[in-house]
Amino acid sequence: MNFCKPLCFRVHAVLLFGLLAGAGCRPAADPHPERIPIGTIQGQVLPGASGLSHRSPMEGATVTVRGVVHQIVRWRASAGHSLYGMMIQDLPKEADGDPYTSDGLFVYLGGLPEVRLEDQGHQPVAVGDVVTLRGVVRERYGQTELADATLLRHVGGGPDALPPPVPLHLSANLEETRRILERHEGMRVKLMPGAASVTGSFPNERNRDYQIWVTPQENPILKREQVPARRLFRGAHVLSDVPKENWLSGHGMRLVLGSLGLFDGSGDLYLPQVTTGTVFPEALTGGLQFSFGQYVLQVEAMPEFRGGPSPASWRIPAPEGGGNRLRIATYNIENLYDFVDNPFHGCDFPGNPGCPGVREPWNYLPPSEDHFRAQLRIVARQIVEDLEAPQVILVQEIENQDIGVLTPGGMVYGGVDDADGELDALQELILEIVALGGPVYTSAVNRNSGDNRGIIVAYLVQADVFRPIHPDADHPILGENPAIDIPGEPLPMIHEVANPKAFNYVYTGEPDGDMAAEIFSRAVQVFGVEAADGRRLWFLNNHFSAGPGRRVERRTWQARVNARIAQRIMDLYPEDGVIVGGDLNMFPRPDDPLDPPSDQLGPLYRAGLFNVVDWVMERDPANAYSYVFQGDANVLDHFFLSPGLTSKLVLATYLHLNADFPAAFRDDLPIRGSDHDPLLIELDW
Repeated sequence: MNFCKPLCFRVHAVLLFGLLAGAGCRPAADPHPERIPIGTIQGQVLPGASGLSHRSPMEGATVTVRGVVHQIVRWRASAGHSLYGMMIQDLPKEADGDPYTSDGLFVYLGGLPEVRLEDQGHQPVAVGDVVTLRGVVRERYGQTELADATLLRHVGGGPDALPPPVPLHLSANLEETRRILERHEGMRVKLMPGAASVTGSFPNERNRDYQIWVTPQENPILKREQVPARRLFRGAHVLSDVPKENWLSGHGMRLVLGSLGLFDGSGDLYLPQVTTGTVFPEALTGGLQFSFGQYVLQVEAMPEFRGGPSPASWRIPAPEGGGNRLRIATYNIENLYDFVDNPFHGCDFPGNPGCPGVREPWNYLPPSEDHFRAQLRIVARQIVEDLEAPQVILVQEIENQDIGVLTPGGMVYGGVDDADGELDALQELILEIVALGGPVYTSAVNRNSGDNRGIIVAYLVQADVFRPIHPDADHPILGENPAIDIPGEPLPMIHEVANPKAFNYVYTGEPDGDMAAEIFSRAVQVFGVEAADGRRLWFLNNHFSAGPGRRVERRTWQARVNARIAQRIMDLYPEDGVIVGGDLNMFPRPDDPLDPPSDQLGPLYRAGLFNVVDWVMERDPANAYSYVFQGDANVLDHFFLSPGLTSKLVLATYLHLNADFPAAFRDDLPIRGSDHDPLLIELDW
């Protein structure tokens, strides 16, 4: 009798890892000699190769593989139902031993965590099972996977059968990091204890994943003395440690954590809501997936974490003695739409027919009145408590709707357009500010300057501090024929006598895919105000086209128009102050998305205007960012000051109230006011 055979089956989990090698058991004939190592399917990622564009050399082939199921993931399809997949990894004795190939593979399962049997029916699978599969090699959105899998053999295992996680050691060079990660796609990996978040938690709405960008503990930036500096900055930032030759690609020592491996019988589980600077004291272990253009470590257990000081405390303090100071802010309040159906607009409410170039899904709209109210409360509290109620606020991304009228009982909405000359969403915000004990603001807007989907720039002004300059037909800026030398055909709005006044021109530059035939999709609004003592300020409020590396010529023209308007005002009224500001969707010098540099904001610098980000960089460079993209902190929101105001500048600071904080899924109530941080300045006045 052969006593070895039953023994080998009883301790299969041990045998799988070769611990009985040489024990005298004669292995049975392999029923699937056609099996190949997973590394053969994945293919080599050699030095110098592109990790992102790597594809399996066996794409389209039918293959047989064997591996340990080390993770099962579940995600939400666009139609709302759940889908499953699993990651398997070669048994150690069966791996190809090639450091340039991955030993792991993603297997698509479908609507249940089970695999189709060879004859009929399905077999549930669990973590630790050893499975032999036959399927077709596919590339799905850049991830190598086994599709149409059939189960040929199944051996139950358990957690003890899992392969040990492979430590990930990322490079500061992003391309090298991508090669490292591609060589581990589908494998069980880990980041060593001490990794830290470089973003707040954020949702991936496409698959219902809740994610966090982190940097590993070996990144030298985590040893910096100043806590706010322990983060990733764009390459040109003075606190970036990215070599200049890698400025355009960004820092490689970053990775996304995902939550698709966290689920139980009660439903989905999500990563915790954390802010930038949160430390994970234990190793972060899970399967490495490639999803929607990013490598994601899908953690297999809820991580422990240790929070740090609130990013809201990372600000430059105002100097003492501010009795006669003027406070001015710019704030992109992300998609501030109310929950009222505007009959004069086709894409501002669920079920609307659409607008030119704008179709469903309306993912910029609040899904309910409660969502709108929650965002209002957050923003109002920020304005009153954190910004300390600036006298003037330049706001962007506000719904261009005016069908409501402010009454003693609140807003009353009707069916008349241009009901009272003020934006409804801003009037609702003003009411919230007053309810919190803040000052009474009035709003100012030129509704000719909105874009197709209905967002616009506008102003909030304390009426007891400033009044609008009265325009007349002959006014050289606000009148019928402004005396500004700007090449190109002006749009009819140029001839409107108004304050604020919208400026826009026909765009004749390089086509860039933008549907707008004008230079601005959201026209710059020029607003002149006067104090009681006769001193005057001019504001140019902007929301430039998005995408710093795209629409380059268009954005350069947007800066050029602003520069020429500002220069003309300075020539006409040398005693007046001029401020160009808003969300310019472009980085300050010397940061640039292109090589050679595109210098898209160059016209503003050459007009003699001072970018206050330089003031911030000189005093506290860790404060110098207003937006965080994939872990990189960068500046998109600006104030450019005329020389007379530059000499009066006593404070400039970004208030980190949003960009470092967690964001919510669309169907959950918002937990931050925007994706941008406001910029605040103080002037001796």
